[in-house]
Amino acid sequence: MRKLIWATVVIVVVSLTSLSLHAQLGSILKGGAIILLVKQFGKQINDGINAALMNRKWEHRQATKVVPIVSIGSGAYVGAAQVIGDEEDVKKVEAVAQIELKLAGDARAKVLIPVDKVSINVTEMQRVYDVGVSAVIDLKLRF
Repeated sequence: MRKLIWATVVIVVVSLTSLSLHAQLGSILKGGAIILLVKQFGKQINDGINAALMNRKWEHRQATKVVPIVSIGSGAYVGAAQVIGDEEDVKKVEAVAQIELKLAGDARAKVLIPVDKVSINVTEMQRVYDVGVSAVIDLKLRF
């Protein structure tokens, strides 16, 4: 009887762990896919944004580039952003780190920082100075 109880406990624990890992793996794969899509089609997205702005006579006068956004806060999320600055500095940007901060009362802030690499670990990313964020691109996924 004790062996049956232990076997049941082990099966339940393994099943729950498997479900949790499956959900995490799905999130990791979706995040990785978005980063790959942004890296693959970033130039086309960038050209589309610039063309739309030019049609409205709001064209940029500096270099631009579309890179992944890595959001760090409660969980990890990804998206895309257009960065703008001198061409030499824009070339160094590989991602935008988004950090969500809770401020006093009901206020909050989303801080967007151009960085030199894509990483979930904030300490691995270095800020790229003299570059700003000119657009945020939301990707709606349907699964």
